[in-house]
Amino acid sequence: MNLGKIVDRVGDTNPQLFRELKERLTLRNLGIAIVASLLVQVLTFLYFSGQIPVAVPDVVSIERSNSIDRPTAERRFKVNENTYSKYCSFSSNDGYTALCQLDGNGNFKVNWQIWRSDIFNSLSWILSFGLILGAVYTLVADLVREEKRGTLNFIRLSPQSAPTIFIGKVLGIPILVYLAAALMLPLHLGFGLSLSASPALLVSWYLTICATWWLFASTAVLYVLLGGVQAIVTTIAMAFPLGVPLLVTNAYLGGTINHESWLGKSSDRISWFGLPITSSAVWIYIFSTCSFAIASYWVWQALERRYLNPTATAIGKRQSYFINLCLQLWVGGFTLPLIFAQPANYLTTRQLISGLAIGDFMALLLSIFMLLPSKQALQDWSRHRREHTNRGRKFWQRDLVRDLISNDKSPALLTIAINIGMAMAVWLPAAVFGLTKVSNSMSFNGWSAPGYGLKLATGVCLAATLILIYATIAHLGLFLKVKKQHVWIVGIVGIVAISPLGIAYVLSMARVPSDLLEIVVLFSPFAPMTLFQVSTGAILATLVAQIAVFATLARQLQRKLQISGRSQSQELLARS
Repeated sequence: MNLGKIVDRVGDTNPQLFRELKERLTLRNLGIAIVASLLVQVLTFLYFSGQIPVAVPDVVSIERSNSIDRPTAERRFKVNENTYSKYCSFSSNDGYTALCQLDGNGNFKVNWQIWRSDIFNSLSWILSFGLILGAVYTLVADLVREEKRGTLNFIRLSPQSAPTIFIGKVLGIPILVYLAAALMLPLHLGFGLSLSASPALLVSWYLTICATWWLFASTAVLYVLLGGVQAIVTTIAMAFPLGVPLLVTNAYLGGTINHESWLGKSSDRISWFGLPITSSAVWIYIFSTCSFAIASYWVWQALERRYLNPTATAIGKRQSYFINLCLQLWVGGFTLPLIFAQPANYLTTRQLISGLAIGDFMALLLSIFMLLPSKQALQDWSRHRREHTNRGRKFWQRDLVRDLISNDKSPALLTIAINIGMAMAVWLPAAVFGLTKVSNSMSFNGWSAPGYGLKLATGVCLAATLILIYATIAHLGLFLKVKKQHVWIVGIVGIVAISPLGIAYVLSMARVPSDLLEIVVLFSPFAPMTLFQVSTGAILATLVAQIAVFATLARQLQRKLQISGRSQSQELLARS
């Protein structure tokens, strides 16, 4: 099949992809992409070539012959043998670098295995980070430009489906980034095979990187549809969460090739519902790829929903329950086995649980803004509710609850509370039974302090109440009469979350007792920092205070909705 037929087939299958490729695949752009990719590879190779130790003389003596007719010169070299390098073959090691040894020719013996491994690992990081962040930047920059020009609204009028359009954009807009990454594959693959890496290991790594790329590229498109701007800021912000999966992915690749000892330690292995997913690189790659594929599916559900209706919430309430169920099953696979099995490495368990808890909290916090309806939607729902409540109390007894659970135009507090309940169904048993069991063999940082399980359970409730408080504040922010309302809402919630730390700092300067400072910190997401230094009674008192704050804010929201619904109804009656 010639090139013309391939191009025609692409145009017939996905016209959007054809347009993107036609716009970007010019000779000038192709030349820039090829030169940039080759330049990065050459610079990487030259850098590591410069790290190879070279025998250099440190004493040179010259003796001239006394013969007038034929002068001669003899050079005597004394090689500096006190040279250290990680790339030397050695008999002794100082922990990081090695004392170099000489061969019969006066050259240093080089450990080419380590040298090639370092180049391979560097290419892995460059390839993965460059591919994903390059795709994110180009997608956000191009889509923001189209949003400002209004071409995205024009595309909505086309008969193409949303998946067809955005698949074409995800594959077409960063095509030059993909070309540059593809040109790095031969060098990366060549070094991997020279290190005796198995084809299954390399293929599974490539598949995992592709799954990661697809998730982050899809998220970048959704971000623009939700009103996101500033491509460079978005790219930098995504670099931090991207670093976590890439760190695990590349660590297992390098560790497997170098036969590092930590891969064989059973105490460091983590299971997911009993599956030994960290026992080998291939297992962790399969698990990661499946996880990213499921996450990408839900991102595309939100993307299609937002594309078809720009004023709708990013995800529907019914969708949020299934998304949260997937998330809690994923988290529960790591935490719930703690109830039935005693892990060998307590430090690894503590780090894992802390990371999962922070991630789960952030996901629930993000769901507030994904479920938050518009002000107009709230007003329409409030007016609709007012008209129905005048007909009887059935609506309050049955229809209101059903609306709050499934109607996307209604307040999302009950939906967020249900999602929090799913999370607590995972974390409360893990805190009371599993982590308490782990703490029995620990004797540091208060992990084995009396009342440990009760403090952990109360800490879970504190986190749940904080999320409800932030959700109520976000809903109240919808009634602000300001421009860029979503920016104000995010800013207000952020200030409320961080302000307890600022208050604690000011009180510390005033020499306030540390017990009071720790209680103040309990009103922030950083409560785990002081959870084990505060008495159980103080934690319970803080929880009661937070519940009272939430109740007050919820009552204020109810009053705002009643006023809004009344004014809307009066306006309609006046017009009629």
